[in-house]
Amino acid sequence: MKRQKALLQLLLNSSSASPSLTRQLHAFLLKSNNNTNNPLLSTKLLSLYANNLCFLEANLVLDSLPHPPDLFCFSTLIHASSKLGRFSLSLRLLSRMLSLRLFPDSFLFPSLVKASSGLSCFVAGQQLHAFACVFGFFFDSFVQSSLLHMYLKCDRIRDARKMFDGMPQRDLVTWSALISGYSSRGFVDEAKRLFHEMRTTGLEPNVVTWNGMISGFSHSGLSSEAVSMFWRMNSEDFPPDGSSVSSVLPAIGDLEDLNMGIQVHGYVLKRGFGLDKCVTSALIDMYGKCSCKLEMSRVFDGMEQMDVGLSRNGLVEGALEVFRKFKGQQQGMELNIVSWTSVIACCSQNGKDMDALELFREMQLEGVKPNSVTIPCLLPACGNIAALTYGKAAHCFSLRTGIFDNVYVGSALIDMYANCGKLHLSRLCFDQLSVRNLACWNAIMSGYAMHGKAKETIEIFDMMQRSGQKPDVISITCVLSACSQNGLTDEGWHYFNSMPKEHVIEPRLEHYACMVTLLGRAGKLEEAYSLIHEMPMEPDACVWGSLLSSCRVHNNIGLGEIAAEKLFVLEPRNPGNYVILSNIYASKAMWSQVDRVRDMMNRKGLRKNPGCSWIEVKNKVHMLLAGDKSHPQRGQIVEKLNKLSMEMKNSGQFPNFNFVLQDVEEQDKEQILCGHSEKLAVAFGLLNTPPGSSLSIIKNLRICVRDCCLTTWSVSCDQAFRAAQYRDEKKLKREYTSSVMKLPTIEQQTVR
Repeated sequence: MKRQKALLQLLLNSSSASPSLTRQLHAFLLKSNNNTNNPLLSTKLLSLYANNLCFLEANLVLDSLPHPPDLFCFSTLIHASSKLGRFSLSLRLLSRMLSLRLFPDSFLFPSLVKASSGLSCFVAGQQLHAFACVFGFFFDSFVQSSLLHMYLKCDRIRDARKMFDGMPQRDLVTWSALISGYSSRGFVDEAKRLFHEMRTTGLEPNVVTWNGMISGFSHSGLSSEAVSMFWRMNSEDFPPDGSSVSSVLPAIGDLEDLNMGIQVHGYVLKRGFGLDKCVTSALIDMYGKCSCKLEMSRVFDGMEQMDVGLSRNGLVEGALEVFRKFKGQQQGMELNIVSWTSVIACCSQNGKDMDALELFREMQLEGVKPNSVTIPCLLPACGNIAALTYGKAAHCFSLRTGIFDNVYVGSALIDMYANCGKLHLSRLCFDQLSVRNLACWNAIMSGYAMHGKAKETIEIFDMMQRSGQKPDVISITCVLSACSQNGLTDEGWHYFNSMPKEHVIEPRLEHYACMVTLLGRAGKLEEAYSLIHEMPMEPDACVWGSLLSSCRVHNNIGLGEIAAEKLFVLEPRNPGNYVILSNIYASKAMWSQVDRVRDMMNRKGLRKNPGCSWIEVKNKVHMLLAGDKSHPQRGQIVEKLNKLSMEMKNSGQFPNFNFVLQDVEEQDKEQILCGHSEKLAVAFGLLNTPPGSSLSIIKNLRICVRDCCLTTWSVSCDQAFRAAQYRDEKKLKREYTSSVMKLPTIEQQTVR
């Protein structure tokens, strides 16, 4: 009896307990039947399980109650799940609660709105707004504030402003939130006007208000405004804090104003912000953008502890060097998940996909577990080089740890599977998301558009609008891209013309580029050229590049030369433009012009990007590069290609030399055709996989499907990119039974 009372007292008085202790207490209550008639104990169990992320056990407690759960039980779980970022679970609990005719009160409502904000789910937030009006607690100040933040988080600035204007009482928090919202969206005049209006009401800005404007202007690309606001803050006797400094330094880096950066660095040292991890990471970022590798290293050397926050400064090699240096000095210093995630994102965003995967593997070996931020940073690298094993491992990890419902993880998985050619799995992830934001819709549309699935792209576009989600510029781009790949000229014009009328979106450069591609592929090159002249803005390299590519398809020399000349000015260091023009000349056997273009490239020190293909065989990613002779299976690969070539000729299939754009003999043309990196990858795959295995290959350049000396591979190209699809999620789960991600090794192998 004493032990029983002691355990019950421990349960009631404990604000936290380990999962093991909580389960012991639960088992004891079940054995002694003390949970059947004591709602206080049941609620306490729910709270302890929720705080330990044991939501499965919490649901079991909820289901085992001898009476229908009351509002307090649901409130306990919803508060905990929302606080811990399990937003999808919060909304599912709300749905279950409403099915029992239990309605949220004003205390529960902010947690529910926070869940919809965390998922950027405008539809759910709109429904909650309606609930607040119906149940009579709309005028509660906490409810109004949470709704305002929800609209801002869902990028509904007009609805947020309408909400703000209707609030009878506005505190400094709501003013600061709206000002920050306008700042982050680039509305400089409106943000400053609100800032002034707030002061006229008698409210003085605090450091949060100032930081909201600095951070907002910086994130929206208004670097000069961010820096100006920082100095204004300082001049008005509001000493900037660490957040102010870490927000303004990226803007200084974007401006490449080293002198100003040095001044802010001096301020950091004077105020003692040198141990602030965000500040030191921002300093490294700023010096990186200013191409000051030495200063980056000095900041690193002067720190006893830090998170290595490496950003998109383009100096990936220097960033990796700094990270490796820090990693090697592990005495008493910590590399946590933020550090690893930062450097993985840096590599993934700058084309260092193999490095990103290898770092991720090292992170696992170091015992650092990825989170809902790490996974979306890794998955683009998986998709870029078709590292499907890594991608599936990340998927399984997200399922086991319960972060799959995070919309950013979900959209990254959709995109990764689409890039790997697994549209079935991409759609499976999309369908299983309980809540979808705009990024999820755009990811699945982009996947279908990428593979030329115009019908499916348009179906998703229509489904998205029926769900209440409004399209943005990316959504329209996906639809136009799908139309251009399928020659749907009339449909493309329809969606292009509907942008300002139906969706209140003004066409941007990327939309004009899609239309130029659409018209060009349909052979309407003059119409595409006329559209460029009618554009309300100056055409960029993407637009002229679309025209040049179409001229290559139709061998139009006149317009091709015009487009190329524009591109030589806009992108003087891009060898691809010279190569395409050279290929147009070569298609007409204008060899003197081909030599002229190649001489131009040589004078500028430009070289054609070598073809490179990746293939995953036996859980290893292999890179095959045309032109290198160092692969250990080089002889076998060449022999396999020759054997396939002979078999094809014997069956009456001969290579198409029209796509060899070089003035060489026919025998040499055949060797050139057989040397493409994707064909080398196919031969390597055939040599190292059992008969009947499917091969997934990705290439850094556009894959040629009509120039093949391996016609049999060309015919099955589409199948190769879509094979080996898992039938259901259960099979995917069975492959990885550990909560730690089992990852393959990476081998970079090259072959001629």
